[in-house]
Amino acid sequence: MNHKLLSRLAAVLTQTIWGFSFIASKIAFSYTNPIILLAYRFTTAFLVMHLIRTAAGIRFDMKGKPVKELMILGILQPIAYFLCENYGIEMSSATFSGIMIALIPIASLIAAALFLREMPTVRQIFFSILSVTGVIVMSVTPGQQQLATVPGAVLMLGAVSAAAAYMLLSRKLSEQFTAFERTYFMFAEGCVFFLIIALLTNLRHPEALAVPAGNPAFILAVLFLGILSSVVAFYSQNYSVTYLPVAEATVFANLSTVVAIIAGVLILHEPLSRLTVPCTIVIIAGVIGV
Repeated sequence: MNHKLLSRLAAVLTQTIWGFSFIASKIAFSYTNPIILLAYRFTTAFLVMHLIRTAAGIRFDMKGKPVKELMILGILQPIAYFLCENYGIEMSSATFSGIMIALIPIASLIAAALFLREMPTVRQIFFSILSVTGVIVMSVTPGQQQLATVPGAVLMLGAVSAAAAYMLLSRKLSEQFTAFERTYFMFAEGCVFFLIIALLTNLRHPEALAVPAGNPAFILAVLFLGILSSVVAFYSQNYSVTYLPVAEATVFANLSTVVAIIAGVLILHEPLSRLTVPCTIVIIAGVIGV
């Protein structure tokens, strides 16, 4: 079995799904707030993972394994990342947010070199920067102020740091835990955390938790986010990190920007910028180069 080829295909699948997830989130946000959506999303994801585990008779052997580090993985992703990203975007301009998220592959590449001793080649560094440059240019909207509040900038930096740390830790833990085990415990933590936060923040208005479920469009969005964007995408990413160096695994993240913009144009009929096509070519060239 060619694990490297399958890992690359898994990385492409992950970013393709996440590219479409922006549309699903946009639909869901018209019915509720980020915390309630995250509670629905990761509860759905955990239930699906648990059903798969039960149906397949999968048993976890935790004896002698670094369970504490596995728990930290779940804190980094989805808890820390999604909290920082959701509220960071809310306090920042779209341009600033796009640029910060685009820096995740570079941050991961540097961190992998420092902590995992996975030294990228000069060509990998060049093509990583090339791909990120394409994302940054694509993110810039003419006439838009590239500003963020101080809390917004700190939160976006937190999202970048959490994403980079997650990639490194998932890569490290791949020696002791399978991709399924890592994904299962990530969702278990995300489910518990976001459910508790959603309940605590809506003690006076508990109906806010149930009202969105009455909308078919919201349910479809949650199913997409919970099953495809969480179970399938995160499992695929954890699988790809198992067999690919961090520098290679993370550069695929830039493809989600391309997919998101193409999906926005085709599905939501959003305007196509003159920079979209050349930037798309630059991004894909960078990914192939790495």
